[in-house]
Amino acid sequence: MSDIALYVMIYAAVLMSIYQVYYIYYEQHFADFEKRPGMDAEALEELSRLAEQARNTGDREAFARAVNERFDGRVDPRVALAAFSRDDEPVNAAMLLRRRRQIVTNGRIMVRHLASWTTRPPSRDLRGTLIIVIIALCLSVLGLGGLSVYTIGYELGSPAFAWANDPAVLLSLIALLIVATHLVYKLDVYLHDLYEIGRLNPHFR
Repeated sequence: MSDIALYVMIYAAVLMSIYQVYYIYYEQHFADFEKRPGMDAEALEELSRLAEQARNTGDREAFARAVNERFDGRVDPRVALAAFSRDDEPVNAAMLLRRRRQIVTNGRIMVRHLASWTTRPPSRDLRGTLIIVIIALCLSVLGLGGLSVYTIGYELGSPAFAWANDPAVLLSLIALLIVATHLVYKLDVYLHDLYEIGRLNPHFR
């Protein structure tokens, strides 16, 4: 492959890395609440009203029926009631559906990871730490992209940095960093979902 093609691919990969950060930010802050399956404002209002009624009267039958109807029986009504009991926060229906197979209810809300491995949900939110890792990975990609431009006109003479003179090596490193960013993002979604599920425990009855 010619050097020109490699540099074009490096440029495209750097743009992809920048887009990754934007995409991750959007997914973390907006996507779940824009992708509520069957959960429009009217449905949320209905479930909120039925949840309040269930808490006040102790009769959960109507709420459970509505939850099974809205979620196609895929979410435990007790977990949904716990989610609707947090008056100060919106209900993340997409998260409940995404982790429905991992939620275990046995006196309290637990999470199943692999096969029969069940643990308590994490008590700490690692999103801030993982965001720093994602930003660091993106900055590393930008640094390698800048290095590729620098080495077009100035070859690095130090043996320790001889690899930086090869655009194929730089492209490979950038690709690895992009994959690593994606994996960290997936880990962030997973751990944050479990953390949010754990926050339902004080309201779980």
